[in-house]
Amino acid sequence: MIQVGTFGATHGIKGSIKINTSGDALSQLKLPLMIDVPLQSGANKKVKILSLSKNGNHLLAKVEGYDTPEAVVLLRNAPILIPKDLLPKATASEIYVVDLIGLSAVKKLSGEDLGYFIAEVIDNPAHPILRFVTKNNDMEPKEILVPFLNLYVGDWDLSLKQIEVISWELWFEV
Repeated sequence: MIQVGTFGATHGIKGSIKINTSGDALSQLKLPLMIDVPLQSGANKKVKILSLSKNGNHLLAKVEGYDTPEAVVLLRNAPILIPKDLLPKATASEIYVVDLIGLSAVKKLSGEDLGYFIAEVIDNPAHPILRFVTKNNDMEPKEILVPFLNLYVGDWDLSLKQIEVISWELWFEV
């Protein structure tokens, strides 16, 4: 399952709810859409999104069976999970962040393996942050945070499980 967004605040008196999402994958999917929602209580719930509409910098959703603000508030802050095979195919210049996890860091020019791999992609309002951790416990530092920007990250190759890192040496000085 892939997280494509998060439910936000309720909207209006008819039970609509805001969805915070980056990208447009969710809005491209065919409706109605059955999704998995892990609730704060720990329960996992299947809900059906009946409609989506763009509203400023977020989407508005109508969810089946949630017809009042009091009902839909139960979904607030819950992640929206869908099967990866429902997502549109990524182009050659695109990637789903989940596909970055596990890629080994290599120097851009030499291709030298740097002994780190991506353990997590941290969502950040400005841009994602790649959390690299060591493959070998003897190395220091144990983890390095790198902004997922063209300034610091080059190309990736999913078949080789590698991602190019630019100006890697600068990250040890920070």
